[in-house]
Amino acid sequence: MPNRDRLQTIIEKVDQRGFVSVKELSELLNVSEMTIRRDLELLDNQKRIQRTFGGAATLRATEAPPNEDNARFSDKPEGLLVNRVDVLIASSLTPKYDSLLLETIRKKNIPIIAESLALQSEETVVAVDNDKAARDLGNWAGNYALKKWGKQAIILDLTYYLSNTLARSRGFIAGVRDVIPNAEVILSLNAQSRYDTAYQLTRDALTVHKNINIIFAINDSIAWGAINACKDLGIDRESVIVVPFGLEGDTLKNALKTGDYCKIGLAMFPEIVGPACVEAAIAAYNRLPLSRQLLTPYAILTSETLPDLYTCTETGWKLRWEVARKSLSIPIEVDRLNIHPGGGMPRRIGFIVPFSAHEWYKNLITAMKMHASQLKIEFEIVDADQSLKDEVDLRRREIAFIAAEQVQPGDVILIDGGPIANYLAEALVEKESITVITDSMPVFDILRRVPTNILISTGGAYRHSSQMLVGPTAEGALKELRADKLFLMVTGITLEFGLSHTNISEVTMKQAMIRSAREVILLADNTFFGQESVVQVAPLTVVNKLITDDALPASTRLDLTKLGIQIILANR
Repeated sequence: MPNRDRLQTIIEKVDQRGFVSVKELSELLNVSEMTIRRDLELLDNQKRIQRTFGGAATLRATEAPPNEDNARFSDKPEGLLVNRVDVLIASSLTPKYDSLLLETIRKKNIPIIAESLALQSEETVVAVDNDKAARDLGNWAGNYALKKWGKQAIILDLTYYLSNTLARSRGFIAGVRDVIPNAEVILSLNAQSRYDTAYQLTRDALTVHKNINIIFAINDSIAWGAINACKDLGIDRESVIVVPFGLEGDTLKNALKTGDYCKIGLAMFPEIVGPACVEAAIAAYNRLPLSRQLLTPYAILTSETLPDLYTCTETGWKLRWEVARKSLSIPIEVDRLNIHPGGGMPRRIGFIVPFSAHEWYKNLITAMKMHASQLKIEFEIVDADQSLKDEVDLRRREIAFIAAEQVQPGDVILIDGGPIANYLAEALVEKESITVITDSMPVFDILRRVPTNILISTGGAYRHSSQMLVGPTAEGALKELRADKLFLMVTGITLEFGLSHTNISEVTMKQAMIRSAREVILLADNTFFGQESVVQVAPLTVVNKLITDDALPASTRLDLTKLGIQIILANR
């Protein structure tokens, strides 16, 4: 297998499974383990995977699939999100996708409440003071290490790439060093907010660094992965502690109660944060002033102090509200179920959930739903993945519509294959007196219904996965053809690497199309920018026009304009 294809296969396998060992990759690709280790080192340097002891972990931010009993989303109304909600509560996905998903919401002037992490134009952020809370937690862990291990603190930091979770890691480490100045962070690893990744990373770290005695986890899912890794390795329960930031649900509260590697945890109280988010949403709907951040409470709990704030019942741990109201600082009144003077109630509040399998979001959703229901407000749990898919899909349709407007009667056009190509073909159905050349079977099938136009297939070998015609026959046909315009699609676009694509047989077809066209029009929504696929198609300078969406940053558009590319925006 060629080197580039092998690297791409490694990335795909690692992303699919979260973690793959060197041995498995060696057997799969029929190369030596030394070759695999070299490949992993290269991919790690390129920030495409995370090299770990014995294998590689994904850098893709994903979540474990929900269980069947996890009622993830229910009673979702039809239609676009922007037409369904009056206020939106949102948790961050990634900065790039936050911008894309929330752009239309902002344009419609729908208020946004940010949960946990600031977005861009929210009315307020409902969140704990991550730095202060984590520092207090680190102080406790430092004092524990001081008494237990005589000033020895060797820390494994299981973090995540968002600013709030990174602040937790920084605060915790600073807190430990307040007590033990020479505390050592042996590793700081991005556990991707996934149980399985945290489990594997912890096993790797403890196998190589047997002196680790403090494991900090930025949420319960990561902490639970670390705890089970310690169990499976048979680590002495008195030689290491796992310190969770969250105590989000029953799992870690039970671990804290039994002292099973977990001696302490920081509770963030989803039971309080949920109603606070709903109350903030009501205030924002009525355009009432809100502070820039509503600081939610936290408490550092041990097995001895856990019962002070929680009661263990047959159905799980329940917050002792009478104690919480007296001892915790709640940022907004959450008991005024029927007292909202001077304004009305939103009809429906939406909540975008990034990690629905996490206990934090399960319990947050339960608390939000209950509070909204008492106020007769509809509450919708929004599937972040599906909403993002719908938003991208709409933007691609708009790009295709604008592209179709570039086609005039008498034009000979080349249409490449790709996610926007089918929409372009549908938009061209109404056009007359044009000639279309394509290597895409779906495009051909759509346009063959139009008898007034000439339709030419390049022929060639059929590639089932992409439904494209490729190979020497197709490339040879293009040598004999000339087109006025080429509508080109690729999977990666950067200033440095230019246009790139995943499959070499399709790349050679795209290059042949470029040579056959008088004008190259690139169709690409913003998600393709900033990515480099396996094989370069051509430098960006071959592009005459780019049709894209308005979520592409202005700085990128300026850089492209400097290359002489005319940019046409599909505004939503």
